[in-house]
Amino acid sequence: MPRLSHVGVLVFGIALCVLGALSFLYRPGATYQGTPVPTQPPVFKEPGFDDLPSQPAAIAEAGEKLVRDFKCNYCHRTDLTSTPEHPRENCQHCHQNQAKPIPDHLAPPLNRIAERRPGAWLRRYLRYPYALRTNNASRMPDLGLTDFQVEVAARYLESLAQVPLLPMNTSGPSREVNPDAARLEQGRALNTRFGCTVCHGLGDQKAAFVDDLKILEGSPTAIFAPDLGSTFNRVRPGWLAAAIKHPSRWMPWAKMPENAAMTDAEAETLAYWVMNAVPSPKPTVAYSQIQELFNFRCLSCHYAPMPKPPMSANPEGGAGWLATWSKKPRHFSVEDYEHLLLGSHDDLGRRRPAVVPFALNSPILMHLSGAKHPAMPYGQDPLPADEFKLIESWILSGARGPSKVGGIEISPPLEFEGK
Repeated sequence: MPRLSHVGVLVFGIALCVLGALSFLYRPGATYQGTPVPTQPPVFKEPGFDDLPSQPAAIAEAGEKLVRDFKCNYCHRTDLTSTPEHPRENCQHCHQNQAKPIPDHLAPPLNRIAERRPGAWLRRYLRYPYALRTNNASRMPDLGLTDFQVEVAARYLESLAQVPLLPMNTSGPSREVNPDAARLEQGRALNTRFGCTVCHGLGDQKAAFVDDLKILEGSPTAIFAPDLGSTFNRVRPGWLAAAIKHPSRWMPWAKMPENAAMTDAEAETLAYWVMNAVPSPKPTVAYSQIQELFNFRCLSCHYAPMPKPPMSANPEGGAGWLATWSKKPRHFSVEDYEHLLLGSHDDLGRRRPAVVPFALNSPILMHLSGAKHPAMPYGQDPLPADEFKLIESWILSGARGPSKVGGIEISPPLEFEGK
């Protein structure tokens, strides 16, 4: 009896082994062809220039997705009368408790932004946001947008504009190297007459509400009024005069009062004054000083390929020229003035300037200050304060250098290139 039970267990075990082998070999819907090959995960392809939306419907779809993904409407609300489903869907729920008084929204609606912002400025701001409002701490956070997302967002905002954008670049008063003194005096008188100084500061001149907070009780949006001193490098010239004359049409969210008594000529004169009233800072830093500093601090990484490199150099270019922290080569060199203005290649293969004259968020400043990743010098201590100040002063006074290098001109500022 014991022997039979052992035989039965043995037979039962053999049967299980056979069934297991058959179940492994037989798979419904598939045939066994030898050793199975592991399935490779799909390769993710970084979107490139050819993947950018170009047709209106595609631009709208991609832009609306970005707005949803990054919660842009939490600040850039368009329907101020609706009640959010949850306080988290309304960023001003917290901001109102931190900075009273505050108007109905934290940021302007998205559908008019591109009408007043030049294309180059808009794209740089999306990549390098900075504080525009002198008297209010709220500012756009750095969303960490990729180069692809920046271009999608810019195209989407431009598609929302209700006027053709190119004429807004080429019409209206612009920045002049030697502005007309008599016309500036006329503009200054108009600025006083129409009460612009109540809300707006201009360079060293503070807005009136800064010293008289009672003004905010009747005009709470004054706290959002930007300083006009650097307007010249962030608005389209053709937008400014029209917005001064009819603010309720061009920027209804600002609650800027209508100027019914203002003529078209007066609006043009005021716009001219705004664009030119604050002169560019007089250059106090020679380009030779800047080049010497870049050679000392940056050239060990940011140099282009050399036909006869020294022993310490890579013939293919330095780490800042080749791909290092990014997946694609940047091709950025600080060897000379032309390379500084040409800047680097972005992820879409396009040139992006590293130095933008007069720009507070000039890319090289944002990286040197640590406001944008990667902080520079890469993997080292920040620049000494006096060296950073030297570069900042040079850029904010116009980044002067040779008047023409490789066909590049820098005065007036490179902000109205037609985008």
